[in-house]
Amino acid sequence: MLKKIFFIILSLNFLNHCDYKPVYSNQSKVDYKIVITSFSGDKDINNQIVTILKRNSKEVSDEIINIVIDTKYTKNVLAKNSAGSITDYQAYVMTTFLIEKENDSKSFSVSEKFNFKKMTDKYEEKNYERNVKRNFANSISQKLILRLAVF
Repeated sequence: MLKKIFFIILSLNFLNHCDYKPVYSNQSKVDYKIVITSFSGDKDINNQIVTILKRNSKEVSDEIINIVIDTKYTKNVLAKNSAGSITDYQAYVMTTFLIEKENDSKSFSVSEKFNFKKMTDKYEEKNYERNVKRNFANSISQKLILRLAVF
């Protein structure tokens, strides 16, 4: 019994002193200005990405990062029923970033896909697809911000 109590106290002591830091703790310490030089492709996703990047950019900074964005969005038919009408779609987005900082430049791509059912109401389906695009943009911009933190 005494060994168990000693082991619990010892393990709690180790856990208390492990110096844990969250992954996203560096995001609040933004010390650079992001300039979007150009973007092409799907305008809804690009506008959402630009808005998020402007929120995470510092207005005045000595360090300037230039970014070129190229987004390709496709909505493919995934499945059809026995009558030949569409039942499932797959939304796929591929975004390529060219990041330039002083004399250094890097390029990387982010791809996301999402499967969803066809809805009977076209208006609801368009709204749902707009929400899917917004979620794609949020995910892609968070991946870009994490990449900029280590660039």
